[in-house]
Amino acid sequence: MHAQADVALILWNADVIDLASIVLERWRLKSIGVEPSATTEAIEDLIARGGPRVIVFDLRPPYEFSAGIASHLLEVFSDLAFVFTCADAAQAQKKAAWLRRYPILQKPYQPDEMGQIVSAMISRGRVAEARRKVAAGPR
Repeated sequence: MHAQADVALILWNADVIDLASIVLERWRLKSIGVEPSATTEAIEDLIARGGPRVIVFDLRPPYEFSAGIASHLLEVFSDLAFVFTCADAAQAQKKAAWLRRYPILQKPYQPDEMGQIVSAMISRGRVAEARRKVAAGPR
């Protein structure tokens, strides 16, 4: 069983997962990862076991196919934040217009861009969680 992770990296190439993990560690973020070529069930299991707040998902052509997997994950993990990476953001958004509602890092991007975006999303999530607790009042 994985310890609580901040980020699930669903990225092509194990070396890219390793690099992203190193970058995220500099932001004090713990990550887990798997390549999108894994079964959808394996990806879901990794996310469910790891308990991340953010999922970083790498889209690749044909964008209709990879966006379909991402859309499924959005439904299953609707309470989590998503960030997408891809080689051609305009083409990906053309094939799946709903992607416009999410941050997309277009390759090549600076590694710290991912850390900055993910860190900000986690911080916003913590603020929203604290506001919900305050609004609920004392127990």
